Amino acid sequence: MAGGRKSKPRVRNKRPIGLKNEGSPSRKIPIPDKLEGGWFVKEPVASRLYQKSAIGVPTEGGILINDEELMFCHWHRHLPLPENWLENKLNSEPNFVHQIVAYDTIRSSGDKLVSKDGVWHLWNREHHPSNSMHASEVKWFRSRDTFDLDSIIDWTIGLEDSVNSDIAIVDEEMDVTMYRVSVVDPKGELIPSTKDNHPNLGVEHLSRVFYRDDEIDWMNDSQSSVTELFSELNSRGLLVRPGFKYGCRWRVYSTPIEQDHAPWLMQMSDDVSPNWEGVCLSVRLAEGVNKSWVIAFKRDSWNFIQFRRHLPGR
Repeated sequence: MAGGRKSKPRVRNKRPIGLKNEGSPSRKIPIPDKLEGGWFVKEPVASRLYQKSAIGVPTEGGILINDEELMFCHWHRHLPLPENWLENKLNSEPNFVHQIVAYDTIRSSGDKLVSKDGVWHLWNREHHPSNSMHASEVKWFRSRDTFDLDSIIDWTIGLEDSVNSDIAIVDEEMDVTMYRVSVVDPKGELIPSTKDNHPNLGVEHLSRVFYRDDEIDWMNDSQSSVTELFSELNSRGLLVRPGFKYGCRWRVYSTPIEQDHAPWLMQMSDDVSPNWEGVCLSVRLAEGVNKSWVIAFKRDSWNFIQFRRHLPGR
């Protein structure tokens, strides 16, 4: 028998279809009507859903809710589903199941997730759309989806000065892993090396110093994206060391190696995984050794984007 921890695996949420008797209201909630713009939920249920949970858009006599909200309310607010609607929805949109799993995971944390023109906006549990601006914008993907770095960069930069950029990834077991993406500006305390004076470069061994290929190329003024980034990081007072043991190009230090650990594991944009499964592996490995996973990309100048795991409701 395998050793290690004796804790039991967590119970996975299966999200069954059908109303629960436990906690159900004394008066049955009617099936919502399909109208232009959403599903119509009547008062007094409508007021409770909107005022407490920011579910739906107020309209005369009730609220209009979208398909994600309909499913969430079915699981958590005893709202019945229209007959055969879910089967037809899944037949026409197979990815809908992953969409509602992402939505339910975030909503169940206590955060308020509201779709506006097809974009998910998130409010923390203590705030409400009626009196404050959203804290994050959220995108969701399946784990096997292509990792479109350029679109993630554009999106994150566009939101940088206003709200957070959060991403929910739904895997093949219907579990959700969330990431917070941010633009970062890594800088260090080291005196930049020069071509003639570079005591921080190389590895001392056998009473001599051995230099890596990227260090030699930089000292010889070879021109490539690698030496350009190497030079940029050096000018920022940073020191780079091989990231082989951590599945990346470099681990990046802001202080001398003997003083502290590297706070960043860095990958160049050309080296990044083509799908979210690879991104998840990189972030998980980085955070497992108390580091942040950063992608370096060039648009006129070098820029850096960081991925950190994020727990909804925190």
